[in-house]
Amino acid sequence: MYGLHLTGVAGTGLLPAPAADAARPRVVIRHARQDPEPECMGTARAVLGLPAGRQLLLSRGEGTATFTGPRLSHDELVHPYLGAAASVFSRWGGREVFHAGAFVFGGLAWAVVGGREAGKSTLLAALAARELPVLADDLFVTDGHQAFCGPRTIDLRRLAPGATAPVTPVRDASRWRVALPPLPGAVSIGGWIYLCWRAEVQMHAVPASRSLARLAARRTWPALPSDLQVLLALSARPAWDLGRPADWTRMDHSLDLMLQTLQAAIRPQASGRPQASGRVSSSPASAHALRKRATSRAATAAESR
Repeated sequence: MYGLHLTGVAGTGLLPAPAADAARPRVVIRHARQDPEPECMGTARAVLGLPAGRQLLLSRGEGTATFTGPRLSHDELVHPYLGAAASVFSRWGGREVFHAGAFVFGGLAWAVVGGREAGKSTLLAALAARELPVLADDLFVTDGHQAFCGPRTIDLRRLAPGATAPVTPVRDASRWRVALPPLPGAVSIGGWIYLCWRAEVQMHAVPASRSLARLAARRTWPALPSDLQVLLALSARPAWDLGRPADWTRMDHSLDLMLQTLQAAIRPQASGRPQASGRVSSSPASAHALRKRATSRAATAAESR
């Protein structure tokens, strides 16, 4: 999960299949009863405060993540608590971690970035309903070239009207969980989609300088060092603002415009990286054609797996 080799997690059906990669950092997940410790974040050891009086003790040298306090249920451990351990170990290992989800389109991973209540999980669930692969719901972990697969779940605060995907209440019935199919452990990075609320559906290219500032602000554990060259390279990837109203009936229009924009950006790959274009609008005919192509690609990918 997230490019790590985790052990000590029972019932791993919700986690990505472990890759046979000796280079992946190994982390042992443990539970223990002990008195609370002062919180800290260092380059070799960290103590994180968690809800309900729990703590997470992380040791880089030992490769251990120890949860203390009331024992977590399996669904809580898989998401969101394993993400806390994965984010710290990933940052210790020189990777960058952002508060973002991600999906796969055109063979590339596209990060979906936004603050709390920005609609990241809702948008990803709508993409999953179209059978587009969702890479991660909550964290975007990258080595600068690839993005790593997260738990095979999306957790929603509320369901979209008319949603038909099977869901399970989890986390004391505070979330609705959508199960996701398996995916490869890592996918090459495409670029960035920054979510915002607007009166109308629209998409605008974001310059690299602005994307750099946003990515720097969205890093996890900013007290830990980052490689500026990696951040610069990531910010040079194509990026857009996706504005849309908080209206369930406009979701399809938002997805059509986003996928149409990405498709146009992917075409120049033969001569280099995808390129972000300026403001884009969509027509019903082009949106319908794009939706058919996306569904066909997803079906082909599923057959190949």
